[in-house]
Amino acid sequence: MPDYTQIFDGEQPITKHEFENWHRQTVLEMIIEKPNLSVGWAAKVLNYFLKTTVNIAGFGRPDLIKWIHPLVDNGLWEGIEDAYKDRRDILEKTHYRQKVKDIVTYNDYQTIIEGMEIIAQERGYLLIEVEEFWKERCNEKF
Repeated sequence: MPDYTQIFDGEQPITKHEFENWHRQTVLEMIIEKPNLSVGWAAKVLNYFLKTTVNIAGFGRPDLIKWIHPLVDNGLWEGIEDAYKDRRDILEKTHYRQKVKDIVTYNDYQTIIEGMEIIAQERGYLLIEVEEFWKERCNEKF
């Protein structure tokens, strides 16, 4: 299971580089333990946990909130596509894969996050705040 001490314990602010390395390692360890998970699903599960513990409950080292990732899923893809339909530079990254199960390498996942980072930077958001584009779907297919 993931080792959260690196991101939760201590008073020293966590850097983006440190968080990104931890996230990559943790996702890859998760799929080794549970080979039926794709990178996309492992990241989604991890990101959901981080969203609730860091963003909602306030746990973690200083600055951790700056680096956690949004939950990548169909609802978020749909909302970003609607809001950025004329931004090929963003959509080529955010929609690099369009199903969670099809995110099979960490580089696939990282490309999607890079597109979301562009959105966050342009809007002056934290990366997690890109979730504002999420749209509820009645019949989501996995």
